[in-house]
Amino acid sequence: MRHFFGFTREPFSADVRVDELYHTAALDGAKERFLYAVSLGAVSVITGDVGSGKSTALRYASSTLHPSQYQIISVIASTGSIIEILKQISMALEIEWTSISLAKLMHTVRGAVDGDREKKQVPVLIIDEASLLRIEVFAQLHTLGQFEMDSKPLLPIILAGQNNLLDKLMYLTSRPLASRVIRKKSSRGTTAKRDGRVPEASP
Repeated sequence: MRHFFGFTREPFSADVRVDELYHTAALDGAKERFLYAVSLGAVSVITGDVGSGKSTALRYASSTLHPSQYQIISVIASTGSIIEILKQISMALEIEWTSISLAKLMHTVRGAVDGDREKKQVPVLIIDEASLLRIEVFAQLHTLGQFEMDSKPLLPIILAGQNNLLDKLMYLTSRPLASRVIRKKSSRGTTAKRDGRVPEASP
């Protein structure tokens, strides 16, 4: 096809550079929610069917964050336990773990996240395919992002997955994390509500 039509490279490839992406309202909306969540240390949810562009939206939004100010922690969810997520986070932060104990892993990761904040670099956790996560993992993610007796959110979390992700966030055990999910910023620029209900979200 490339030679027939005179293209210089394969069309419709997945590795399109972010500066070559076609800007749609949905793409820019996803970026706005992403950046707003980062600014508040909150949680943002991006959902959509397979192939709808969720990963592309994440790549586009995260590319706007300056690497000297932000540490992107990108992980791919699985049906495993929170320990699998913590291991991926540890690898992304280039820290070693000496135990598979949940308590020790959580302590190690929280210490690394807090250290990044002290260095004036904001860590941003992006979990793609988050609809695969077990229900109990959502409650544990909430504790990962909270510091100083649950009063100071320091780890923005971006969750992307298929539409059943919203259903999982409605479970009772997921409510603490869901309470940090922000709604879209209003046209008047007022603060988004965080009332425990998961907002509509799509790329």
